Amino acid sequence: MHPSRITLMVVRGSQTGQEFIIGEQTHCIIGRAIDCDVRLPWDYEHSDISRHHCLLLIEPTRVRIRDLGSMNGTYLNGQKIGQRPVHQPREEADYAQSPIYELHDGDEIQVGHTVFRVGIESTAAGSENDLHVHSSQR
Repeated sequence: MHPSRITLMVVRGSQTGQEFIIGEQTHCIIGRAIDCDVRLPWDYEHSDISRHHCLLLIEPTRVRIRDLGSMNGTYLNGQKIGQRPVHQPREEADYAQSPIYELHDGDEIQVGHTVFRVGIESTAAGSENDLHVHSSQR
């Protein structure tokens, strides 16, 4: 398997219908900060999402996810996969100790009240015309 295109479709939350497409081997950060690859709004409704909430690791043979020490946790298919302790400041969170989980086509990632459905299209080799990350509203 070579993931040639990863799609994150918002299926629950105020951004429902928005689609983020990642098309090359990369690391992809989901959160509210301006430097995130998949950026969610910096507003009250999304205040339960950390600035740098979780990380997608997109490699030649697999796609994985890791929580980045978020305050409210990251969920994969309804199960919490990571969260920093409540008493620990963000600056002291050691996300390198957070477990990494394999993602599959159709999995759901929840950050705050936003749920993404993961789409993984695979080919024998990636296209040179693949996109990095772009967002579209359907």
